[in-house]
Amino acid sequence: MTSWCDQRFPIDGVDLAWGERGAGRPLVLVHGWTGSAHDFTLHIDALSTHHRVFALDHRGHGDSTSTTAADSYTIARLAADLEAWAEAVIGEPFDLLGHSMGGRVAIDFTLQRPDLVNSLILMDTTAWRMNVDLPVEEWLANMSDADISSYLVTEANNPEDIAIRATVPSQWLADNMDNKRKVDPVGARHLGFEIFGTDPPNAARLGEIACPVTVIVGELDHPFIDHAPSLTAGVANGTLTVIPGAWHSPQLTHPTEWLAAVNEHLARA
Repeated sequence: MTSWCDQRFPIDGVDLAWGERGAGRPLVLVHGWTGSAHDFTLHIDALSTHHRVFALDHRGHGDSTSTTAADSYTIARLAADLEAWAEAVIGEPFDLLGHSMGGRVAIDFTLQRPDLVNSLILMDTTAWRMNVDLPVEEWLANMSDADISSYLVTEANNPEDIAIRATVPSQWLADNMDNKRKVDPVGARHLGFEIFGTDPPNAARLGEIACPVTVIVGELDHPFIDHAPSLTAGVANGTLTVIPGAWHSPQLTHPTEWLAAVNEHLARA
């Protein structure tokens, strides 16, 4: 079902793949590092029952163009892509969900264009450096492009990945692997440097976000669960929802709980 993002939006020589389902108040889903809009595919039918649901693949991810140019991959560039696309395609305020790196993009976008954001879901993300307990910067610097691409399609055996394989349909897993093969390793490296290695300049501006915000996070998702209380308190109108037993992608391992949390936010907003 990856092909539901069957439309293209051109910007600066890049075609962004995007899709739309349903009718009603618009909801935009923004995926994370080395992910794609496919990350949300299993929930599109349920969400589009009452909403006009949109998702897009970041440049260098999924079916969007890979530039192979390091300087084209920054959080600011992804936020600018989102802004240009949203103005042209949606043209009205919408609810916005950002997952992981997509949360960083969503925060920057909301600060740039508060007029376009009705409400915000920050899912398993942070406004600060993603200080995971691994030497990610060193790893990315020392890996070749081919090594990064190979790593992204290597089956992991950590508890979350085992739970994902036990929960989602086999076709979803196959489509997800196809999307991992499309990730631009140059983009993965340089966006990784930014999200894992630098403190975002906009963290001090969280208080400017006045729309309703829900921080959704898996109970076992460190360091994001550790950042979640500060992230919730930092915005003007924040609510924290912790999904028990979940890790970084609760929409996959705990789909019922995740969908309930999203719907609760949308009702509140």
